[in-house]
Amino acid sequence: MSMIRLVLSVLLIGVAGCRQEAPPPAVTVASPEALRAHSAEFEQGVFEVTDGVHVAIGFGIANSILLEGDDGVIIVDTMETAESARVVLAAFREITDKPVKALIYTHSHPDHIGGARVFAEGNDAIPVYAHRDVVRNMEKTSIELQTAITRRSLRMYGSYLPEDEHINVGLGPRVDIHDGSTISVMRPTQEFDDRLEQTIAGIRFELVHAPGETEDQLFVWLPDRRILLPGDNIYKAFPNLYTIRGTAYRDPRQWADSIDAMRALGAEYLVPSHTRPVVGAARIDALLTEYRDGIRYVYDQTLRMINQGLTPDEIAARIRLPAHLADAGYLAQFYGKPTWSARSIFAGNLGWYDGNPSTLQPLPPDDEAARWAELAGGLDALAQRVIDAQAAGEHQWALQLSDHVLRLQPQHAAVREARIRALRALGEVEANPNARNWYLMAARELAGEFTLPQRILTPTPEMLAQMPLARFFDGMAVNLDAEAAAETVTAVGFEFTDSDERYTYIVRRGASEVVPVLRDDADIVVRVSAQAFKEMLAQLRNPALSLVRDFEVTQGSKLGFAQFMRLFQPAETAS
Repeated sequence: MSMIRLVLSVLLIGVAGCRQEAPPPAVTVASPEALRAHSAEFEQGVFEVTDGVHVAIGFGIANSILLEGDDGVIIVDTMETAESARVVLAAFREITDKPVKALIYTHSHPDHIGGARVFAEGNDAIPVYAHRDVVRNMEKTSIELQTAITRRSLRMYGSYLPEDEHINVGLGPRVDIHDGSTISVMRPTQEFDDRLEQTIAGIRFELVHAPGETEDQLFVWLPDRRILLPGDNIYKAFPNLYTIRGTAYRDPRQWADSIDAMRALGAEYLVPSHTRPVVGAARIDALLTEYRDGIRYVYDQTLRMINQGLTPDEIAARIRLPAHLADAGYLAQFYGKPTWSARSIFAGNLGWYDGNPSTLQPLPPDDEAARWAELAGGLDALAQRVIDAQAAGEHQWALQLSDHVLRLQPQHAAVREARIRALRALGEVEANPNARNWYLMAARELAGEFTLPQRILTPTPEMLAQMPLARFFDGMAVNLDAEAAAETVTAVGFEFTDSDERYTYIVRRGASEVVPVLRDDADIVVRVSAQAFKEMLAQLRNPALSLVRDFEVTQGSKLGFAQFMRLFQPAETAS
């Protein structure tokens, strides 16, 4: 055996043999009182960081940043809605009346792009800077996953909680978006892949791709003044390496690498897009170092435990930050959690399967629930266990047991009440606002106080006009009722009277295919304006009336087209 192979063998044996190593010592967990104190981060106002640099905090979940140059200003991040953008712009206009010369999106999340047209002040030619993937990512969320992300976001942000129950959302006081809000996004005009240098209004800046909270994240660097705008890669809370509202995998290695790139700059001013700015090179270097160490610690130790053979549940039970990092102000668990992050890291590297053969092909949930009831001595006995657990203060156990009872008997009044009490008890002592809000929202949902909508706001015709046609066909695809279309093979061509785009939508026994041409073999061809088509799909127009009034069938029958469109029904959502 070669020396290299011998060393590797010893190392691998060492890893395999250390599974029973004790977890790190416990550290202090933040309290709801600490979360209330954290609200000071979001004191509303426009604050001067240094000459010509102002940040608007507390007007929504995200900040908006004003960079004042010689003959104009640059706006970095544009709030979540047109309404919140107007308030911020008015505040900026008390500082300067110089025209806005450019907009910069740090990434694609809605709270950073929703008020762009307000800041443009009617100038449709204004340059909008962003990473090349911003448009693709924001359209995926707004079309394909709209219903799921909407409801999960409302729960996570506690959108329907009363004022006395809602503390904050970790990164801001609240999400200022609701039905009646308007979104005024502008599509980026200046896109880049890795790095872009530019000078506008005498301000020299660099945009650097820095994947972290999103793949399309960038940071803004003003080298002449050593000012760093890190976007959402830094904020005063443990980062959302995974967000419970749902997201694609966020690679912690890339996130830490992006922070290392920022550390190397030696910034003297740090102006995040959430929470308050920081001044002083030594202070900034220390917090950036702690932040990247916290991310790498969770990532590296999760992989270490994966290699020891632990499952996601076992890893989540063991992972915790060491005291020196847990006590760092920028790693308090007011947004993300190491436990959630560890589960995401497992799935991101190995997928959903935890390696336990019993979970490879588990019983269907209804079957499992029935067997739990049988083990307990019947459904009534299992229900009593839920009630007893909640009364004894075993709220998590009551919650887990109630899953089985309510799957078998959804309207079981006593168990529903026990579950509501357990959810409220867990929420009231939880310091992480995402978890706290979800518990309390779920309790109120189960109590029948509200039903969550499928979308937060109703889009305006202007909002729809800005969205590309291709994304609407993506939306149709995820709403195809595969069972209803199981025996259907058809192709429908779409000609748009106000666009040169043509599409053929093919349904093939429950599967979808969309091609961006009008095929000669289409069974049905319709002509319609793109705007009418979008408004019908967005339910701004009555679908039945729109089919009669707006669509001209040039091949096939209108009845056949109506039957085709009836195949696209949003799935019923679980509570």
